[in-house]
Amino acid sequence: MNITTLEVICLVVVAFWLVMRLRSGTEARGPLLLRMLVIAVGAWITEDTCIRLYGFYFYNREAWGLMVDEVPLLVLLIWPVVVTSTTDLLDTLRIPKQRWPLLMFGLVVADAFFIEPAAVDAGLWTWTQPGPFSIPTIGILGWGLYGAGIGVVKWRGWNFASVVVVGPIVCHALLLALWWALFRHVPLLLSDVALGIVGWAISLSVVFVIVKKRPPGLRRMVWLRAPAAVFFFSLLAIHGRDADDVGLVIWCLAFAPPWLAVLICSTTPAEQTATV
Repeated sequence: MNITTLEVICLVVVAFWLVMRLRSGTEARGPLLLRMLVIAVGAWITEDTCIRLYGFYFYNREAWGLMVDEVPLLVLLIWPVVVTSTTDLLDTLRIPKQRWPLLMFGLVVADAFFIEPAAVDAGLWTWTQPGPFSIPTIGILGWGLYGAGIGVVKWRGWNFASVVVVGPIVCHALLLALWWALFRHVPLLLSDVALGIVGWAISLSVVFVIVKKRPPGLRRMVWLRAPAAVFFFSLLAIHGRDADDVGLVIWCLAFAPPWLAVLICSTTPAEQTATV
């Protein structure tokens, strides 16, 4: 199997994030790398079993050359970056651990709502169920359900062995519960443009909170996420040129203002101390 151009770009993005994260000196190299490896294994178990059991989506093997059964190897390297950057955010904001499962769910879903439409439009993977931007709503939520499982592990104290058990079990249990209780009967279909309007309303609300609260220490996280954001906005620029993609463009652009607000309004720890 040959590595594709897409995979080289993904590898560069992951390597940049990892190098900068290690240079921050906030955590020893060994524990960080071990935790990321375990998160990747848990993500593979979750995704591979979801694909085989439910058949709701599949990866385009022409775009991904290096596969681990049904899941691209580079996707498994991206999962630890998504999860770890989310836990870093919650740590920086000093969020109480008992709130982590719900917030991990919400923040990972937010990432998924940005990544999925651009990636599906570019043909990196395909869903077999309908939904906005050709993505079933429960598919987006599935990202967050694995994140919620990691949040449970973090809340109870990191136990690496439990990540590969709790994450997949929580994800499958909640997926099945949501499917049979709600999404099987009510697919929650929205027009792409309507969803884009909702996205902008949420985005501007988040901007208002950021401007008001001026959260400290988040600028570095924006720069760490910048290469990945540029990559997905590039996908959007390349593939989202048709008239039918207006809703997709409106939707994806809604994710920029909160991060720009962080760059402008987030204070450094020294600035925050000076204002107390």
